[in-house]
Amino acid sequence: MAQPKEVQPRWEGLVFVCRKCMKRAGAKGLRGTLREELGRDVRVVQSGCLKLCPKDRVTVVVGGDERMRCLLVDPEEDTDTLVRAVSGALGRPS
Repeated sequence: MAQPKEVQPRWEGLVFVCRKCMKRAGAKGLRGTLREELGRDVRVVQSGCLKLCPKDRVTVVVGGDERMRCLLVDPEEDTDTLVRAVSGALGRPS
């Protein structure tokens, strides 16, 4: 059996945003906002339930290089604060 082939993605970071949290917190536009603000080199993906279920917050899992961080985001925060938090988790300068 052949080994899986490893490829280099075109993005430098990956962000998963929990669909269930977004719906419960009334933050349906959060994924689009992060996608727009973080740019083309970060892939922002809507995920299924991540089993953290924070009250009035959205679970966001951020991965870049070899590390992964989990953030509980307040959708009421201003966009700049959210983008800075996710960028920092990706190891990017704020």
